[in-house]
Amino acid sequence: MASERQQNFSAAKSSYILSSECLFKAAEQSKGKMKEIRLANAEKILKRVKELETREKIGGAAELSSKEGKWLINKKPDVAFNDVAGLEDVKEEIRIKIIYPFEHPEGAKKYGIGSGGGILLYGPPGTGKTYIAKAIAGEVNAFFFSIKPSDIMSKWVGEAEQNVAELFRMARSHSKSVIFIDEVEALVPKRRNTGSTVMVRLVPQILAEMDGMNSDNSNLLFIGATNEPWSLDAAILRPGRFGEKIYIPPPDLASRKKLFELYLKDKPLSKDIDLDALAQATGGYSGADIKEVCIKASVIPFKESILTGIERDIGMADLMKALESVKPSINEKDLKRFEEYSFNK
Repeated sequence: MASERQQNFSAAKSSYILSSECLFKAAEQSKGKMKEIRLANAEKILKRVKELETREKIGGAAELSSKEGKWLINKKPDVAFNDVAGLEDVKEEIRIKIIYPFEHPEGAKKYGIGSGGGILLYGPPGTGKTYIAKAIAGEVNAFFFSIKPSDIMSKWVGEAEQNVAELFRMARSHSKSVIFIDEVEALVPKRRNTGSTVMVRLVPQILAEMDGMNSDNSNLLFIGATNEPWSLDAAILRPGRFGEKIYIPPPDLASRKKLFELYLKDKPLSKDIDLDALAQATGGYSGADIKEVCIKASVIPFKESILTGIERDIGMADLMKALESVKPSINEKDLKRFEEYSFNK
């Protein structure tokens, strides 16, 4: 709503209240499922009014606890799938399994397709799993909670479980939220592989919260990312938890070209830059590897300009020299293991 975006909370509340009243009146004239849908939508709108009242009291910024301020990254990400280089098959799989049901809950309910829930992104390091998670939140206009295992863990008895409960509580307090946990295998490892008494308590707490998502809030996505999917506790991979598992492979030829375009954007480039040749030369490189190549290539003329006082554009020779020092971080053995896991999942 335009008035809300402009932080005109009074006008936004009035519009929302009027909308809810219309829905309540329409519900009175309705029967069966249509009545239920209209009542549910009216309740959602009233919940939004309460959220705006809180924001209005503190001058436009939603009141955050100290933990939410730490976990909530950029509130709603300003990136979407158009900003993700390549991976078209992956993006379409995510749209079908996650985004469309999340954006169209009534249609999903009609056809028995669940919205919300959990998704596991797995693949080699540096393939953009974190960026994809942000793009998912951007696609559905959701608040983005980005968590590291160290944010959750505690040496004090019971505190880690309390952190998990608080995280899910805060995420559910927003109209749409995405919880993203990187290196999720550190939080839910195979329990027989750890002697930690914390993990014995923490893993069931996380599983209970994920089970609660399906009944408490269909507007919550829980995304985990891992470089070691085989290290996760089997219980979290069941349907209803991380039932959706999506492999994020190293970038293909077209994706590598797009990555070079993105990472060289707005830099001074000479006319001899050949993106096709760079894409061909970087087979097996991750997105993070390509980013490092572009950084190292940029440093070469920058350093020269400091030493000589003469500036020049980044040339193809700079990029090829950077390639000599940046080797692929993904080896064939690891890649084969991921592909085998993907086939057998």
